[in-house]
Amino acid sequence: MSDFTFAGLSQGSKTSAFRQYWDLLARYLRPQLKLVLGMAVLLLIGITLQLANPQVIRYFLDTTQSGHTGSLFTAAGLFITFSILQQAFQVAAAYASQNVGWVATNRLRADLTRHCLRLDLSFHKRRTPGELIERIDGDVTGLANFFSEFTVRLLGNGLLVLGILALLFRENAWIGLGMAAYTLLTLLVMH
Repeated sequence: MSDFTFAGLSQGSKTSAFRQYWDLLARYLRPQLKLVLGMAVLLLIGITLQLANPQVIRYFLDTTQSGHTGSLFTAAGLFITFSILQQAFQVAAAYASQNVGWVATNRLRADLTRHCLRLDLSFHKRRTPGELIERIDGDVTGLANFFSEFTVRLLGNGLLVLGILALLFRENAWIGLGMAAYTLLTLLVMH
């Protein structure tokens, strides 16, 4: 299937393959840089709100234990407001990532179709039209899921873990250090 490679992707070492995939990703995301940056901002705001909510709950519990019930309504209102805003920003980030993913993969589909149409007749004799459609549309749909969900899920959760570790370090350096070691060990085992 060497005649069906696209955009210079070839099999090689993991580092060169990663670089090729990164170049491919950058090629189709660069025209949407403003949308990608907007999506990143939405994601960061959502993560910040996700990290702030437990702090509000802590404030609520500390206030309850101290007997000052006057600010409980404020804490409850903050919690509800942060929860609603967090959900809104997560939905907006998911919408933006889906939009970016589909625009990028539609461009990829067009480029891949153009590439296939330029191939010689012997290539088209060896491939059925259904196979070409599946490769151009089906495989690219898998990439659409990657483009749209990779940033929101993997990068977003990675940033959330870093935020949680920072908050743990702020509370107690030993707990933060222990959880950081546990996180690194988990990442090494998963890798």
